[in-house]
Amino acid sequence: MHTLNSNKRLMKWMGHVLLCSAMLITLLGAPAPFQTKVHAAGELRPFPQQLSYPGIIKPNHVTQAAMNTAVSSYYTYWKSTYLKNNLSSLPGGYYVKGDITGSAEGYDPLGTSEGQGYGMVITALMAGFDSNAKTIYDGLFKTARAYKSSTNTNLMGWVVADAAGAQGHFSSATDGDLDIAYSLILADRQWGSAGTINYLAEAKKMITNGIKVSNVTTNNRLNLGDWDSKSALNTRPSDWMLSHLRAFHEVTGDQIWLDVINNLYSVYSQFSTAYSNSTGLISDFVVDNPPKPAPPNYLDEFPETNEYNYNASRVPLRIVMDYAFYGDTRGRDIANKLAVWIKGATSGNPNNIKDGYKLNGGVSGSYATAVFVSPFISAATTSSTHQTWVNAGWDWMKNKKESYFSDSFNLLNMLFISGNWWIPTAGGSTDTQAPTAPANLTTSALSSSQINLSWSASTDNVGVSGYQVFRGGTLVGSPSGTSFNDTGLNASTSYSYTVKAIDAAGNLSASSNTASATTSPISTNTNLALGKTAVASSIEGTGFEASNATDGNSATRWASTEGSNNEWIYVDLGSIQNINRVKLNWEAAYGKGYKIQVSTNSTTWTDAFTTTTGNGAIDDVTFTAKSGRYVRVLGTARGTAYGYSLFDFEVYGS
Repeated sequence: MHTLNSNKRLMKWMGHVLLCSAMLITLLGAPAPFQTKVHAAGELRPFPQQLSYPGIIKPNHVTQAAMNTAVSSYYTYWKSTYLKNNLSSLPGGYYVKGDITGSAEGYDPLGTSEGQGYGMVITALMAGFDSNAKTIYDGLFKTARAYKSSTNTNLMGWVVADAAGAQGHFSSATDGDLDIAYSLILADRQWGSAGTINYLAEAKKMITNGIKVSNVTTNNRLNLGDWDSKSALNTRPSDWMLSHLRAFHEVTGDQIWLDVINNLYSVYSQFSTAYSNSTGLISDFVVDNPPKPAPPNYLDEFPETNEYNYNASRVPLRIVMDYAFYGDTRGRDIANKLAVWIKGATSGNPNNIKDGYKLNGGVSGSYATAVFVSPFISAATTSSTHQTWVNAGWDWMKNKKESYFSDSFNLLNMLFISGNWWIPTAGGSTDTQAPTAPANLTTSALSSSQINLSWSASTDNVGVSGYQVFRGGTLVGSPSGTSFNDTGLNASTSYSYTVKAIDAAGNLSASSNTASATTSPISTNTNLALGKTAVASSIEGTGFEASNATDGNSATRWASTEGSNNEWIYVDLGSIQNINRVKLNWEAAYGKGYKIQVSTNSTTWTDAFTTTTGNGAIDDVTFTAKSGRYVRVLGTARGTAYGYSLFDFEVYGS
């Protein structure tokens, strides 16, 4: 089954290619003057555009002209190596040469829709430097249309093979179609749509009748292809091309694309909080709700599908471009977190980046390759504190030549970092209009530590990207929708709130009305750990996560790896509480010896209870009240040959 047939491994497994995702795009201001010659194809945005994006740095140890030369030289190499037009079954059809994984069902595969998307984006951006760019682009589009998907004919089948029977034989892969549709908007802005191909009309048809119909799920995620379910929760972060989706919104006026963007940011935030809080990394595939890493070998892709690997390696570029081109600070914050972590993990040397990481930052790869290195350099353009890293990264990238997948993605990063990627919108104008203020803000106290808020939606000339919730003047949340649950509050305390709306350009509305509520007193019968974030030293495997011990479901459980002591699990109560009781519902793998500890910072722990005579089942432990936000069970001696396992971890206060 070709579920991920556009996800390919190239470096680690020779001859393999990953899934595609091109970058996120944009023009922020008029092109800087560089070339004065007339271009035969009538390019409106000829290379080089050499833009400067607000809030984004470039390498400062080389000139802009030198960066332009490096990009054009790399493009010349890339074009001669991978761009082909030798299809006997489709004269005039161009494709990008690249190997695949998965079954080609008896055909001899030459390339993929992934490569087609890469080629079409690159060619549209390099027009003006390459006098033949329009002919090549039209040939790439000819192939994309001829090799239509067998499921939705507005999309492209994932395999290119030199056989008429391959045309219309394969179903699609989401990443390739996102890039192809996006490139058609670029082509319209580059050459206009009055010629043989109406680029803009073709783009709208792909966006609305293809991608929206087949790939946008009912829960506002992106599925893996038109063969996948519309209710699927499985999604691939390397497909989260947020700037593409903004361009889709701008040419169609369809709110769904902003809704998908906001939801994907929410999924990223939930995932990172639970699994990669110290790194910001995300796994190759994300499943379920709340989101979590897919299991290893997901959909028979490869063992590391639960790690930051050859799919997710492309994510930093997708994220940082949404900030660079559309000003969404959520993208900036994610990219900067990734940059800070990778600099520390590599002692500031890009050559020390490895081709694979566990979500906690542990190394699983073995060497540096461009599809991992280049996106981390792009992510670091968010702050001048990363200038040395960006300079070193540029020097590493510009001469790195490896294989189709790595080289194609390297070139896309070079186009971004050098300022030669522009926003494909009419005029490329900057949005300066703020949304309307949220109205009808109401609050209600749900418990001793939670107040729920709701309000009426704001409107905007382009689109509201989210809201900012202020508690007493302090920003406490940035939801995408019109509700927010403020947690971790103190009992019997009054809180006041206001809300502002924000658009993608960062324009903030005026404040809503002020609303207040008072939290309830603490009940000694309230389980303070219920539904709260739990963290563990290890898990036995998928299905045994720490959150299972605080979900209130006695049929699910946390389980540590087998055969080791000093394993632990702690729960974040959200605020400092007075703790005097913990109730543990052990599975057969129980703690004979364990400690109950409390902490205000999850680093320094104070013992509240210690035993060496635990016998499993249910331990209902009371102790002198301790003050803390975090409560931990630390196993010191196993009661069985296995590890430690809890159905329920309950915490109560005085």
